[in-house]
Amino acid sequence: MVAVLALGLLLVTAACDDSAGQQGTTASQGVIATATVGDVTSTATAGSEATAPPAPVWDGADLHVPGNFVLVLPLQFTLARGVVISDSDVTPLDEGTIRAEITEELRHLLFVIDSNSNMKVYSPGVSPVSAHLGRAANGGVQITYSQNVDSQAGTVSITFEGTLLNEQFTVHYEQYYNPSAFINANASDVVVTFNARIRWIAASEIPAAPRNGSYHFGAGGAIVLTWQTGQHAVAYEVYRQISDVDQQFQLLATVKGTSYTDSSSLARQNLHSMRGITYAIFSVGPTGVENPGAIVVAIPGQASQG
Repeated sequence: MVAVLALGLLLVTAACDDSAGQQGTTASQGVIATATVGDVTSTATAGSEATAPPAPVWDGADLHVPGNFVLVLPLQFTLARGVVISDSDVTPLDEGTIRAEITEELRHLLFVIDSNSNMKVYSPGVSPVSAHLGRAANGGVQITYSQNVDSQAGTVSITFEGTLLNEQFTVHYEQYYNPSAFINANASDVVVTFNARIRWIAASEIPAAPRNGSYHFGAGGAIVLTWQTGQHAVAYEVYRQISDVDQQFQLLATVKGTSYTDSSSLARQNLHSMRGITYAIFSVGPTGVENPGAIVVAIPGQASQG
């Protein structure tokens, strides 16, 4: 099995309690409620009507990043390569697949500046990581961080090296996956470079994560998901991973309410699969900003039940 490239959602899934019953499982590691972001940013307070900061003027000496930001899609890739590493072979990964999966992963990144001008990077399912700020040769600001996360699925190690100049971000990103001995997967190594614009955001644009996710079965074996609202959320993105079928989470729908019914034949057919079905739900704010802290609802499979 090819390693899952979507780091954050993989780790959320690995953190689930496989013994979850009819009420499902929720997880909100890395959650950023609006109040929390308001406490750490110097540009806005929670619930305020403050606007995002203007673009900074880099003077070659100032390492200050004036506010929170997200990446603007699409990413403009200049390199996308990767391999799957087995005991006997090294197999190249499809370039288009790499671009699609890395885009899906990085679209959830949120870069937050606190009142001391320190930067933290939030990604789905894991605790925020501190980034190092340095001076780039072109007068911009270098933003770098590394992250090693262990889970039941194995270890994912990433390095992120970016240069921010005049709202343009040039990034070199590498992700190495070393699978656990307890699952049927191979190691993988993915390297990409890309250019992207950034968008400055105020704390009031960041919604709180949804809460208290659960599930029950509806007519014909449909899976009905419900959750409680996240403050300032105007919509929710619902993802699904069928572990016996999918390499990563798949986006199912964007909904405005606090429920979603999965009546697909694929879900019904795999409801009693060996490793079950897992859903992840993200809040979307009024300007399209997502909270990286998802809730996870896991329907255990036969492997966890037996």
